[in-house]
Amino acid sequence: MRASAAPAAALMLSLAVATPLRAQAVSGQLVERGGGVPVGGAFVVLINEDGVEVARALTGESGTFLLRAPAPGTYRLRSKRIGFRLWESPPMALADSETRHFRLEVDAVPLRLPAVVVAGRPQCGTRGEAGTVVAQLWEEAREALAAVQWTLGQRAHWYTLERFERERTGVAGPLEERRSTWSGYFGRPFGSIAAEDLARRGYVAAATGDSVDFYGPDAEVLLGDVFLSTHCFSARQGRPEHPGLVGLAFEPAPGRSLPDVEGVLWIAVDGLELRFLEFRYTQLRLPPDLPRGAVGGYVEFLRLPTGPWVVKHWWIRTPRLGRYTYPWPNIVGYRETGGQVLTITTGAGAVVYSVGESLIEGYVVDSTRGGAPLPRATVRLTGTDRAVSADDRGQFQLSTSLEGAYRVWFTHPRLDSLGVLAETTSVNLVRGSRATVTLSVPPEPVLVGRLCPDGLRQGERVIIGVVRDSTGGAVPDAEIHVQLSGKVPEAPGRADHGGRFVICGAPATRLVVWATAGPARGPEVVLEFSEAGVWVDQKQFRNLPSRIWAQNLEVGRSRP
Repeated sequence: MRASAAPAAALMLSLAVATPLRAQAVSGQLVERGGGVPVGGAFVVLINEDGVEVARALTGESGTFLLRAPAPGTYRLRSKRIGFRLWESPPMALADSETRHFRLEVDAVPLRLPAVVVAGRPQCGTRGEAGTVVAQLWEEAREALAAVQWTLGQRAHWYTLERFERERTGVAGPLEERRSTWSGYFGRPFGSIAAEDLARRGYVAAATGDSVDFYGPDAEVLLGDVFLSTHCFSARQGRPEHPGLVGLAFEPAPGRSLPDVEGVLWIAVDGLELRFLEFRYTQLRLPPDLPRGAVGGYVEFLRLPTGPWVVKHWWIRTPRLGRYTYPWPNIVGYRETGGQVLTITTGAGAVVYSVGESLIEGYVVDSTRGGAPLPRATVRLTGTDRAVSADDRGQFQLSTSLEGAYRVWFTHPRLDSLGVLAETTSVNLVRGSRATVTLSVPPEPVLVGRLCPDGLRQGERVIIGVVRDSTGGAVPDAEIHVQLSGKVPEAPGRADHGGRFVICGAPATRLVVWATAGPARGPEVVLEFSEAGVWVDQKQFRNLPSRIWAQNLEVGRSRP
């Protein structure tokens, strides 16, 4: 950044046949173990025998990746998702021109920081000792910054930016402002010179004429070993104005006399996502009574719903210098240059970010199937006509111009088969921000409680369903009959006006069930309960003890 002033244990690898490419490569998909939910926005890295990274890819929203190896040899795969632990595979041999395909199943084990982060002595020239808060924060910040760099090189998104230049009489004084809009593939919001030159010349240097260049640390500089070796790092507890954040602070190493930068990379405690960078200049010959941070910069980061990371908002503030007055130069004002992203769209035209819209993203899952994705669910925003369909992975994204507290819910035939409605989930909508939620079919104990408020005794089950006629229409007020082997039939339930019925307290044994509506009697259905599974029309949906059987009945023809 430059401005001028005038006077994420082991991976389970499943080898499969892959289509050969021109050179040796590794492709595959990263998913969560158990549920199989794709893990997007995670780095998958190829490491050679010397422990050197030779290829890197950021997984897409479907969790897929492709890594090309520079030569045949033995490699390891390493996966890192921000906020989760690092996972690494056993060594694997990759032959000349061979392509291997892997399904990487990783345990979603979130990292945990101490409840209170104690600021200790800064650690200089190092990323922090293993296991320390500084080391954890640096690893998460590094992954996000690397993702920003990776995203910039992909040219996969179309951006609309608003750039600005402001002239102020004070840090917060009256201003004159000039704005312009730009659209295209975003290279980077600002640039910096090489880290080696910054270390040698400093972050503020004389330019042509009487001007002075102020440089800021971009992602490439922050990731480099030069910046690491010339700065000290420490952890910092979030301030009241930054609730829920923890900081990775940096300052020049002792002995640095050139103009430099110090600042904080602020990271969310929940999820350990990098939020923004604040920095200011040090070792400047400026009046000592300047407000702290009066000369410095700000960079805000954003993770897109599809996984990549971008710079969302940025600015740098430099002094406007007047005639020199001993012992300090006369500051007549400040100049701010920066910008913000207005919209980001994919190559297909889908909006993934808009400063004027709130985004809701997440997954719909089925708790009765061990949290498996629930494809094609319809997600709705209460009190509005906004609705969107989840994809085959149960993932959804809904955008709206609304702000404030709302609730989101979903509908799906799976819920209909179980005779329940999904619970609503609260979301706080803010334009230019996103809310992430997970919607789910209620777990079996919740379903039982809703269907049978009086509860069940040990060994009892629930039968739910709809009574229909031969044309498929619902039959209201039909009577439900249940007969145990060798006993007199009972009529423990009746369908409602929509043909739905619930029978609570059915014994866990072999039953014969049928429905009648006036003189019409439907065919008998034999139900033989098992100790395992939520059952819908004799299809088992969960390999755990359960008490629910969904079985539709029919009337309209005589008993066979």
